[in-house]
Amino acid sequence: MMTIYHKIKPKSLKSKLFLSLLILIITPLIVLYLYLFNQFEGALQDKIVTQSSKGLDQVQQSTEDLMSLVYKTLVMVQNDKVIYDVLTEPEKYTELDRVHLIERVLKNIDNSIFLFNSQIVYYTLLDEYGSVYTSFQPQQMLDYNAIKNEHWAKQLNVDRPYLWIANDPNYVVRDVTSSKYLLTLGSTMRNTDNTPFSLARISIDYEKWFKASVHSDEEHQYYLIDKAGTLVSSFNSGLVLDSQVLHFFRETTEKGGFYFDQRTDSLVNYRSIPQLDWYFVDVIPRKVLFQEIWDLKVKFFSIFIAFIVLFIGINMFISYKFTKPLTVLEKKMSSIVKQNLKVTISEKNYTGEILQFIRSFNQMTTDMNTMVKLLKDEQKQKELVHFQMLLSQINPHFLLNTLNTIKWLAIRKGDKDIPDICLSLGNILETSLHSEVELIYLKDELKLIEDYLLIHELRYNDQLNVDYDFNSGMDYALVPKLSIQPLVENSILHGIAPLKGQGNIIIRIFTENKLLYIEIEDNGVGIQEQNKAQKGRSRKGIGLQNLKDRLQILFKEDGKLEVIPLEHGTLVRMQLPYLLSSPYEGG
Repeated sequence: MMTIYHKIKPKSLKSKLFLSLLILIITPLIVLYLYLFNQFEGALQDKIVTQSSKGLDQVQQSTEDLMSLVYKTLVMVQNDKVIYDVLTEPEKYTELDRVHLIERVLKNIDNSIFLFNSQIVYYTLLDEYGSVYTSFQPQQMLDYNAIKNEHWAKQLNVDRPYLWIANDPNYVVRDVTSSKYLLTLGSTMRNTDNTPFSLARISIDYEKWFKASVHSDEEHQYYLIDKAGTLVSSFNSGLVLDSQVLHFFRETTEKGGFYFDQRTDSLVNYRSIPQLDWYFVDVIPRKVLFQEIWDLKVKFFSIFIAFIVLFIGINMFISYKFTKPLTVLEKKMSSIVKQNLKVTISEKNYTGEILQFIRSFNQMTTDMNTMVKLLKDEQKQKELVHFQMLLSQINPHFLLNTLNTIKWLAIRKGDKDIPDICLSLGNILETSLHSEVELIYLKDELKLIEDYLLIHELRYNDQLNVDYDFNSGMDYALVPKLSIQPLVENSILHGIAPLKGQGNIIIRIFTENKLLYIEIEDNGVGIQEQNKAQKGRSRKGIGLQNLKDRLQILFKEDGKLEVIPLEHGTLVRMQLPYLLSSPYEGG
């Protein structure tokens, strides 16, 4: 062994450097990067599984909420006096009146509970006298006795007043719903004496509801599978579900989890809906998970190998040319390291590359000293800016507290206008103080506009008219805080104020090509007159430029602000991405 070791042991310094570089740097780096990539893949997988699990948990909760709403509907139908009278005393009404009364009550209950989508709920009521009432058009004439003798109806009793039917065959006309199955709640409705007076069947087109709630795409394929391993719905998924996946759900007893299916090379994430013996499944192809990482890995290692080859070549060249002079330089540098950065190496007695090294080193120490000084100055500047920022927040808080004081003084004296103005101005100041929030709902921004306009009502009386032109569906679009108010303020101060006569402002909001456009149009004096008036000002306005800078910082090229002169007045158009946020419904 020793003989072999001595034969392969590098003799020259160049070879020793190369071997050291290979063993101590290149190999550990390769191992490290492979480990990091594997860790990154695992972290990415965990993140995707977590995101998928959150989505499945939301669908599970939504399903349970939907079932709760259906049960609540059943209770409301059972407790409704009109329905009870019609079903228990049908002889008091004509057949047409009974149908109209029950349809009206069912429609009112349906609209009060299922505001989001009432077209997915279908009601069937049977009295004890052979009549059937529905809220829909059935595929074929409903037979009273056939419904009473269905399996689910026979299972109902005092101890089991209601029953969920997971895969109830669709009995609604195909023009209304084309789903194969419905989710049905069957129940025996009883009065306060616990005497049955009606058989109720409330069905949901769950496939239509699920398709509206979740959408399959290239990254996520959603399925609904029952406990027997039968595919219930595929939610527009184009991926054929493998039989091995269906077999897994026939065997599993877990309520939720994930696993990798080797045959489809996919991550399968699932959650159970125990009340219905269903599994909601999210299938994520592995190529979607790791394709980008694999491409990045190939590119990285290509660049890494090229860099290593170049680095080895340069290292070998330097070690060959400058081994001895570098030793001298290393000793000098070591002695300098023990001193401070202000010490430099004398350039005397050196020429060629070594002289260049020394000059570079001296320049490096000079630059480092300069950099240290700049960093210290920058730190001082940051502390000063932070102090100024804290100080700047004192004044708005002081103003807000002062406004509250003025408001209460005015209320005591019976003044009605000043408290309203103080309240509106306080809302604007309070919004400006929330520096941690940059984007707010459009409806909240428009509320600030209303507060601002309220301040100007006393001054302009009926000479200022503001109209709004936008869709209420945009209420939860996200816009920069205090972005529309400066535009309205600009129109009033520079366009409407100098105008002799009625001033009109139109706030127009619309979307186009995934962009949100906000236009402020006025019939004021126009841009030319505004420019003439501003020539004599000692302090130029900064509102529009400030808004332009904010849009550029927030949205880059998608954020724009332009001022368009009109024949009578001015139009200011603001462009930003259309970001529609869901309202918080947590209660």
